[in-house]
Amino acid sequence: MNARIAALVGLVAVVVIVIVVGGYWYVKDHTRISQASLESKVVANEGGSKATCIKKDANAAHWLCAVTVAGQPEKCVKAHVRPWGSVAIANGYFRCQNDPALAPLFHTAKKKKAKQQSSA
Repeated sequence: MNARIAALVGLVAVVVIVIVVGGYWYVKDHTRISQASLESKVVANEGGSKATCIKKDANAAHWLCAVTVAGQPEKCVKAHVRPWGSVAIANGYFRCQNDPALAPLFHTAKKKKAKQQSSA
């Protein structure tokens, strides 16, 4: 009887280990969302006309996005995509201006805005 219990406990332990390793692989290496899907969610959530998002890690869990309204980047947001696909969006403050891929969007917008104000 003790051998049966030990075998059952061993089988349950193996199944649990396989599930944990598989779950870890899915969360770590699985690309959670495409860039186009995330950009459309950010635009819908932030009310912009366009979003440019840059992936910050290999599994597409963390992104920085520049949201454009009326042709000019209005704000920087950071997006966190959970393993099951839901997206949490928060203010990115000045992180976009420090990112080499997104910084030109903000510097160009500032220059255009300054030019428009000086010519008016």
